[in-house]
Amino acid sequence: MTSEHPRATRPSTADAVIAALVLLLELAATYATVNGDPFAPVDGWGATRSTDPAAFAAVVVGCGALYWRRSHPVPSLAVATAAYALFLLRDYELGLFLAPMVALYTVATLGRARIRAALAGAVALTASLLWVHARTAAVADPGTALLAWAAFGTVMAVFLAGPFTAGELVRCRRLLADRRVLAGGPA
Repeated sequence: MTSEHPRATRPSTADAVIAALVLLLELAATYATVNGDPFAPVDGWGATRSTDPAAFAAVVVGCGALYWRRSHPVPSLAVATAAYALFLLRDYELGLFLAPMVALYTVATLGRARIRAALAGAVALTASLLWVHARTAAVADPGTALLAWAAFGTVMAVFLAGPFTAGELVRCRRLLADRRVLAGGPA
């Protein structure tokens, strides 16, 4: 096992704790939308679907995939991304960000499947932008609609690109430390 590809053979307690924490946060956020008024920051904002059992199923599946994030990082990312895309494309209130964020970070730190990770990020961002389009299509004021696109689009892009970038930085730092050790210098 090298630091470029540290791969656990089985999920660890840390993997279970991370998956459970993300699941609890996402379940709480999803549950908070059950009886609340839909988010509508401006006139014409598109209505979202009421939270139903399928929303909770997507949360459980997407977050549950994180249990295998280090032993099977790419399938974990695929499941987390698919659950996120399903959640948004079914028009629920915006949510379920954390599962693909954690999975993207993990894939990047392990240095695997950059193209597949970029594809997963693109799928998630596309679903996010389709969600924004559904919300802003009926906003009459073009300036307000543009502001909503800029705000939500930027936040979603940062939420998805940020973890991958942070993971790449961690991986590169690990590689540099290994090279220093091999060269006989300080770690």
